[in-house]
Amino acid sequence: MLIPVSKSSEKIQAYPYYYHMGLPGAENECYLREEVLEKLLEATQRLPEGISFVILDGWRSYETQSAIYEQTKLELMNKGITGQNLEQELYKYVATPSTDISNPSPHLTGGAIDLTLANQNGWLPMGSEFDEFNERSRTDWFENKVNLSNEEIEFSNSRKLLTTVMLDVGFISNADEWWHFEYGTKYWARENGRQKYYKGILRWKSE
Repeated sequence: MLIPVSKSSEKIQAYPYYYHMGLPGAENECYLREEVLEKLLEATQRLPEGISFVILDGWRSYETQSAIYEQTKLELMNKGITGQNLEQELYKYVATPSTDISNPSPHLTGGAIDLTLANQNGWLPMGSEFDEFNERSRTDWFENKVNLSNEEIEFSNSRKLLTTVMLDVGFISNADEWWHFEYGTKYWARENGRQKYYKGILRWKSE
C-alpha cells in the first residue's frame, strides 16, 4: 500500500520534483510504502531541532522512469559518452525502466526515496544539485577531499547528517547519489541478507 507523505509530519515537506519538471506519469505528491514511511518518521526523530526532510521523489511510475532514463541517456550522449561507457554511466545513475513487478526498478516499488534537508531558510546546500550526475554527487565526495573550504565542510556535514539518520533506522544509501536511499527493495534485501523484497507497483492506488 502506498501512502502520501505530504501530511505525515511537520518535519517532512514534499516537493514532487518530477511533477514540477512536467515529466509524464509524475504525480503532484510523493508516495511511499507504509513501512518505509514509518521508517522515515522514525528518522525525523533523529534530526536536530530546526532541520526537516524535503522529499523529492518516492514511488515512481514506469512512464516517469522511462522519461528520466531517456533524458539522462541523451544528456550523456551530448557529452560524447557512447557505447559501453554510456551503459556504465546510465547503470550508475538511472535504473533501467521495467514493468516486471518481480524485477522492478527501485522507485517502482515504493521503497526508494530521494530527499534532502531544509531549515527555516530553505533547502540546505549539499555541494551538488539533486540529479546532478557526476562524481561530485558521490555521498563521500567531500569526506575524501583534502583542504576543504568552510563552505565545503558545511556540505560534508549536511551529507553526513542525512546519511547517518537514514542508515540508523535501516535504510541503505547509494554511493553515487547523496540523496538516494532504499528500504525493502531488491538491493536492500541483498545487502541485508534477506530473501523477500518489495515487488513493483504499476499504479499508485493499488498493488
